[in-house]
Amino acid sequence: MLVVTDLDRTFWGLDCVAPAAHLEALAELEAAGHTVLAATGRRLRNISRLFELNGLELPAVALDGSIGMDFASMQRFHRIAFDPAALWKLLDILDAHGIRPCLYIDDRGEPGGDLVVPENPTSAPTHLEFQEEDTNHGLRPNDVEADVLELVLTGLDSDHAHRAAKAVHSQALGIARVDEPDPLFGGSRLTVSPPGVSKVSGVEAFCRWKGLEAEFIAIGGGINALELLEAASISFAIAGSYASQAATPDHIIPPPEQSGWATIPRLISPGHSKNAT
Repeated sequence: MLVVTDLDRTFWGLDCVAPAAHLEALAELEAAGHTVLAATGRRLRNISRLFELNGLELPAVALDGSIGMDFASMQRFHRIAFDPAALWKLLDILDAHGIRPCLYIDDRGEPGGDLVVPENPTSAPTHLEFQEEDTNHGLRPNDVEADVLELVLTGLDSDHAHRAAKAVHSQALGIARVDEPDPLFGGSRLTVSPPGVSKVSGVEAFCRWKGLEAEFIAIGGGINALELLEAASISFAIAGSYASQAATPDHIIPPPEQSGWATIPRLISPGHSKNAT
């Protein structure tokens, strides 16, 4: 069975260090023949560093479904970027709302960084400082118009973020999500993905690549995990998370600080009831 898991506030906490019990549970699942796939809003470069920190080499769907890579073989199995014409329309719409987002790009593994920042970006200064290591200061949006995978900014007030998201949806130019509060930078976080992109579409691409049936178990907690949990054969939400309240998961497990992910092998074992607590 394919097991799809979010990373932040699911497999690890805010320190991005997976509890030993989670690593043991992961090894148990793999020994039992399960395939574990990460599905996250993080970028490939960022995932690579955190996987190295935690001793992981999992396949991953990144940027909420825009791109996918197997970190064991370093093969990319999926990519959906914005159409350049649609991208510029979208940027104009956001600019009309006083928003100039950061552009997460496909850097094709080349040095220089996978984040492009426009002039006078409106993301929170702490967010820009945090991303400095991966910011490519030699590029501007018009240099990367064919390689933009996601638009991101944080630190917005809630009403502003939701108005901008509604404007994006009204023009069918992308999938806008508002995640609030942002646990690292405060305020509301707005992300915009290309049309048709979701963690589910990324998982489906992985299944085609591996020749697997598109049936999976999903574990997550954020707004970007809702479609994933709804599409899963068995779903697990993190206690106290957005998904635990907005979705109808089969199970609710404790947060990573309480090693909730460690219960997964037992809960998906043969003979265990789907809706057992």
